[in-house]
Amino acid sequence: MLLEADGVRRRIPVAAIERVDVHGAKGRRLTVVLTGDEPAAYHLRCRSAPAVHEFAQAVRGALPVRDADERRQDGTGLVAEELLERATPNRVRLWWGLGGAYVLVLVLLLVKGAAFPGILWAVAPAVLSVGGLGVLGGWRVLREAWVLRTRGITVEGELQRIFWFEDVKQYTYAYVDSHGVRRELTGANGGDERVEIRYEPAAPETAQVGRRTTGSLVFGAVLILLLGVPSLLVGVALSLVGLVALGT
Repeated sequence: MLLEADGVRRRIPVAAIERVDVHGAKGRRLTVVLTGDEPAAYHLRCRSAPAVHEFAQAVRGALPVRDADERRQDGTGLVAEELLERATPNRVRLWWGLGGAYVLVLVLLLVKGAAFPGILWAVAPAVLSVGGLGVLGGWRVLREAWVLRTRGITVEGELQRIFWFEDVKQYTYAYVDSHGVRRELTGANGGDERVEIRYEPAAPETAQVGRRTTGSLVFGAVLILLLGVPSLLVGVALSLVGLVALGT
């Protein structure tokens, strides 16, 4: 099986596959679970649910028949990985174009002698960036917390190690997800030998220590409403002052 995801092409022999699962709210997520005592899993998302189901059925039909007590070899060692060369995305070209337009307007304002509007125009991108990061970061926190609150399930995690990273104590917990795959979660929350870990079955990378999500929901809303949106409005106002001065 040839699987391309996250910039990596993986060649997975059929003998290394334990099973293929289709999940998600609309059946657009595919999980390939490898054989082994501590199996790895690869996740893939597709826009077409029928394509996901058809692909899963084809793989299942090619899988060998195994006895329940038959010992499985470690499928991870059979997988060959190759990094994909990424072409320059269109959004990079877009940012270069916007940067060129920004510099051009700034030069025209300075040539025209509009120093104060030029200063406001020069400051605007920084303010807009703060606003954009606030809205984007807040939205991600809100979305993750809401997903865990509505679709998450809780399992038990066991402490694996404790270490320091940039003067912050970090805890790594191991748990087994609903696909039977052993996973690890590392973060600043924890301390006990065993904790509750809440994660989304359709996207196991979305996980946290503990059940509560209210604090994250509030934090995400604060980022958007008190930092993101006001900064965006101020940045837009500063930009308009520069554009008006350029046109008069």
